[in-house]
Amino acid sequence: MRFSIEAEFASPDCVAEHVALSAWRPEGRALVRLNMIASADGASEISGLSGALGNPDDKALFAALRAQADAVLVGMSTVVAEHYHPPTAEDLHIFVVATSPDVSGDPELFASDRVTLVLPTDAGPAPDGVRTLRSGSGRRVDLAGVVATLAGKVVMMEGGPTLAGLMVAEGLVDEVFMTVAPRMLGGRSARIVHGPDADPAPWNFVHGFLDAPGYLFLRYARPGAPTAAS
Repeated sequence: MRFSIEAEFASPDCVAEHVALSAWRPEGRALVRLNMIASADGASEISGLSGALGNPDDKALFAALRAQADAVLVGMSTVVAEHYHPPTAEDLHIFVVATSPDVSGDPELFASDRVTLVLPTDAGPAPDGVRTLRSGSGRRVDLAGVVATLAGKVVMMEGGPTLAGLMVAEGLVDEVFMTVAPRMLGGRSARIVHGPDADPAPWNFVHGFLDAPGYLFLRYARPGAPTAAS
């Protein structure tokens, strides 16, 4: 475990240490790393956008985590709100969880052959040319089935809070990277993990740093999940 205070913006070495991977993988499914940001009072967005909370160090962390990932898992509402683009890294694939085959909110993204729409089996046909993965039924995706299909891979989960809440409640998240922005926003924004009750057992602190602008970067691992930084 390590905590550091950066004199100005975080150094590349500090970010690299913060996200360092181990060779360990969960048995039978992907390693899932959740990356989220919140204000000091727990708000996960400003005017519907989580990206509006960030700073250059948060963006550097996001890029470093994506560089280590084989796949991104994200909800449709986040894709539309944050205006996702097709991945630029050739070996990265984006899986978008939805309950409906409607991709009109971001048609450019779904035109990419490195983007897959994840749907329940009974959600109806997807538009021509859109790659799909079917898992679950009754307007609910079987998330455990999805991460099982990615066994041995590293998956970066990017939200939103409702999808994150379901994943945490089902025990499918191995690490959480949380950025705390020095802002007090009030309002009715959801927490970074929102939904069913989860196991209340304490998670293990792995690494953290504070930059001069006042952003706090924290990394936790679920009990039983070893990490390179621990």
